[in-house]
Amino acid sequence: MFRKLQAVAALMCMLSYAAAGTVSIGTASARGDMRVDSYMVKGNATLFDGSVVETGQATADLRLDKGAAITMSTNSRGTLYRDRLVLQRGESELAASSPFKLEANGLRVTPNETNSRGVVSLAAGNTVEVAALNGSFGVTNVQGILLANVRPGSVVSFAMQAAGASPTTSFSGVGLVSYEDGHYYLTDSANVKYEITGKDFKQYVGTKVVISGTIQAPAAEGTPSVISVSSIGINGPTGMSMTTKLIIGGVVVGAAVGIGVGIAVSNSSKPPASP
Repeated sequence: MFRKLQAVAALMCMLSYAAAGTVSIGTASARGDMRVDSYMVKGNATLFDGSVVETGQATADLRLDKGAAITMSTNSRGTLYRDRLVLQRGESELAASSPFKLEANGLRVTPNETNSRGVVSLAAGNTVEVAALNGSFGVTNVQGILLANVRPGSVVSFAMQAAGASPTTSFSGVGLVSYEDGHYYLTDSANVKYEITGKDFKQYVGTKVVISGTIQAPAAEGTPSVISVSSIGINGPTGMSMTTKLIIGGVVVGAAVGIGVGIAVSNSSKPPASP
């Protein structure tokens, strides 16, 4: 009887979407129970644009028609769209190619290359953690400012500062100054390259410096953000080290550890998900 009620509930859910003209965008499968759009599902389910998936004691595998593959860890929740997953709780592993992305706490995590695979986690303290397993991922804020390029084997954390703690256009951190084609650039410890303006940087070329200033989103896709520098100094014994956290647009960027353990262990007996 219970199985019949489950089947009826799932059918009603599918019919309601069909009536609204919504087309399936993929499937979900779990090794136990999961909730899809508030309906308890055991086994497999059809996904639609805007479907909400919740896991309990079992992980769930999401496969999209566009080729993205997502594994949601236990006790996780997310809303799935054609071009993105909005993670609201827990942890998810993403195997996809651009332009599919994963959003968490206002940040956007996008693959930089084909066959990229990584893990995004919502941690305590209003923090997002991103680990790259294969390929690399770019992490941007809501203004479109690139905060970090997460490379294979590295883990980066992003802590949201309290409202009013730091202007959303501020930048402070450490990086290496370079000069190319008449412009000065700063490459920071999160593997991001910015154009820098506002001062004479000739004496700092090839030197690690600590700077602060204001930052603007890139003028066009594929171009660097621009930092208007208010202060700059050589990174020495009295300055910040390369392990010092960056503060970019109200987000503290730094190293993290321990992400992805749950998913990595649960998937250790099967090959990595691939698009």
